[in-house]
Amino acid sequence: MRTPALLFFLATHLACNTPEDPPAETLRGARYCEIFLGTADLAAGTVAVDVYNTQQLNDCPEDAWAALDVAALEAELAVDAVILNGPRYWTIDAFDRASLLDPEIRSFGGIDMRKVGALTLTLADVAGGGKPYTPRTVARETVWRLYAGKPVYELVDADGAVHVMQSYSDQKFDQDEAALAELGDVLAPPAGWSFRVRVPTEDLLVEAVDGLAVVVQDDRANTYQRAQP
Repeated sequence: MRTPALLFFLATHLACNTPEDPPAETLRGARYCEIFLGTADLAAGTVAVDVYNTQQLNDCPEDAWAALDVAALEAELAVDAVILNGPRYWTIDAFDRASLLDPEIRSFGGIDMRKVGALTLTLADVAGGGKPYTPRTVARETVWRLYAGKPVYELVDADGAVHVMQSYSDQKFDQDEAALAELGDVLAPPAGWSFRVRVPTEDLLVEAVDGLAVVVQDDRANTYQRAQP
């Protein structure tokens, strides 16, 4: 069950629910990590997943993160799969609206986290969720804010819909925010898609509508949410 498809599906569905009281300073560049705990019900064809996140607790210390033993955690926690998602880095500046599922702090290998999501997936969902540039509609109650005068990284699909980057990853490729401006030279999107960077003159809000958002990842595991026209 520990597959790239499952990681993609979970990252796009759940790397979004965060504490309700974000810090006053910008989140841009803040490092965070997540742990997904999966329990399979083969008879029902489902996987129940709990998601824990370091946001606003710590910056996911590198030594502690690298030392996590997935097999040991699976045995200790009595789950079928432990999936490590991170480190990731925000490319948004603030949360105007977000949610925290459980405020209790839990430690994994010395890294404090809180539960930010829980859902039940079908095995078909998991098997089909790993292809980049595939839009997915997800349940989400969030509003991202990107400040005026700061760069915004966007994918534009073949129909002209704009997807705004919410976070980037250095799990698959060595990249930092300075490198994001050059993604147009290295990404391999489908025909008709393009990558662009712009600097808005007013704050940009990226909202979930009626509890739903459309999300997509590029081929470097960077995550985007579709902006409203």
